Amino acid sequence: MLKRLITIFFMCGALLSFAACANYTIPDSTPPPSQNAAANPFEAAEDDAEFLAMLTHEAVSPDFSAKGERLPFTYNGGEFQLAYQYSVTGKLDSLGFLLFLDGQPQPYKVNDTTAEYEYCHSFPIGENQSFSFLFEPVTGSAGDTLSLTVVSITNPDFQPDMESTSSYGWYHKTLDSHVELQFSMDAPTDCSDFPPVQEIFTQSDVWEEKVTAQYVENELSKNGWYGVSMDTLDSGIYYTLSYDGDIVYDNLCVSAPVTLRYTMCGTAGTSYNVVFFLNHQPVEIGNRTFCPVVLNKGGLMEIKTIIDPDKLEEFNTFYCVAVPHDGTSAPFFKSNSILLYKEK
Repeated sequence: MLKRLITIFFMCGALLSFAACANYTIPDSTPPPSQNAAANPFEAAEDDAEFLAMLTHEAVSPDFSAKGERLPFTYNGGEFQLAYQYSVTGKLDSLGFLLFLDGQPQPYKVNDTTAEYEYCHSFPIGENQSFSFLFEPVTGSAGDTLSLTVVSITNPDFQPDMESTSSYGWYHKTLDSHVELQFSMDAPTDCSDFPPVQEIFTQSDVWEEKVTAQYVENELSKNGWYGVSMDTLDSGIYYTLSYDGDIVYDNLCVSAPVTLRYTMCGTAGTSYNVVFFLNHQPVEIGNRTFCPVVLNKGGLMEIKTIIDPDKLEEFNTFYCVAVPHDGTSAPFFKSNSILLYKEK
């Protein structure tokens, strides 16, 4: 029960990110340990909770119109620089950022043009911290205005060791913020400097079928979506994720191929890119780093793929995200991080 409450709380926190300055507070009566501590980050009391931390992050010095509307940043070719800032007070160990340009994973550098591109960088905790994202856009043509989604992830370096810890607990929770990028030039086509993607899927299939009452009443409720009916389905967006037919919150021993099933339904016309991550690196699916999904009224989009254990290391952090694209105004979703591990 505690794990579900944690998930629901942070889902509510993520919805705050539609403000210009994304922020949330994290309650806990016992602070989570550092990665080196022999403790379980799920050990937290539900009652008399104190604030564990407060987080804000946003772009620095955006331009505004005469009406007070935030204007897009302009891409003029080459490597784009976005000045950014964050502030964390409380008891977190580190903070990471993921970028998505029009829903596609966007690798970036930090401050230094000679640095290596990475999909996730880890930052020290502190107040009023400033830096710059540097990147060549993964997509975009002259005349486009695309959304850049900036997603923070708490304690990204943490990974259970299956001895002192077996779950991610309060860690790997996200908060997203958005800016727009207006293109005066096409994005570069050369992506040779980008880091390689992970390859762990042996096959992948995507299809659409009709939503059934059984799916709404059983699968959605089992995944924490309560009070949804066939009549109200179009008023929200819902997803499920299962591994060999089971919901996994903490860890999964992978000794044989695992069938992963992701479903999404809800408000018609909503467009998402679904991205799977292994150790904070996107996983290739269908020769891309993302799987596009468009929701139709009464339709259920399904993604089914097979995880090959021979392509995994001993310990692997795995999760998936759904990022709005094509100008869609919709919530960002991240599944629970789980540990895929192999027995020695």
